[in-house]
Amino acid sequence: MAFERIRVLRHLLGGGAPRELTSLDHERSLQGQVELRSMLTAAREHDMADTDLSVLPYAVIDTETTGFAPQEDRLLSVAAVLCDPADAAADAGFHSLVGHPGDVVIPQIVTELTGITVSDLVGAPPVGDVLQWFLQYVGDRTIVAHHAAHDMRFLSLALRRTWGVEWQPQVLDTGKWAMCLHVFRKYPTLDMLLALYEVPVQMRHSALGDARMTERLLRAIIRDSQERGVRTLGDLWERLLLLEHKQRVE
Repeated sequence: MAFERIRVLRHLLGGGAPRELTSLDHERSLQGQVELRSMLTAAREHDMADTDLSVLPYAVIDTETTGFAPQEDRLLSVAAVLCDPADAAADAGFHSLVGHPGDVVIPQIVTELTGITVSDLVGAPPVGDVLQWFLQYVGDRTIVAHHAAHDMRFLSLALRRTWGVEWQPQVLDTGKWAMCLHVFRKYPTLDMLLALYEVPVQMRHSALGDARMTERLLRAIIRDSQERGVRTLGDLWERLLLLEHKQRVE
């Protein structure tokens, strides 16, 4: 079974609990290990390792925020696009701006990238409502995002603060996934992958636009994976574990 191969591989590569790490690079490594442990737990509990990547139901997500620090910055918009690879039909998607009580400071560079201004948030639904609708929309699907750690940190913290919910879905990152298939010198940007897989760029740097493009990217990556012999979740997790090990030792 694929999960058994992953268990053995993890043991050989050293899969013990990570030590306390403080640098940014180590923090990213720790985050990656946490994500992989979550995936392995899901495989064990739900027997998903032999699931074909082309039949999984996915929810591709994206957020726009005022910055990169979840404890200090704010969610500005949240989007999701459902993806069933066996169905060619495109999902219209979910999208909402996020209202905030009091003053919200949006850096000029964020406004220039996203087009979101403070006036756009006036009358927008509060974060608690947006998150409730968002969770109802994505359900228990596998979550996919580019640079997923950023979106998951913001969404997870917001859910904890507003609803007391610990959200721990299965998460796949398109950047890391692509690194299992191609040789990149560093984590590829979304623009790099859109160009590589010839996905048209539309509504870039809007949450819904980026989610829609990432959904089309996901379909292309799944086809590419199958052609390279990466057909199941177990196959993909093996590649991700090897990638994580390589990054740790370099």
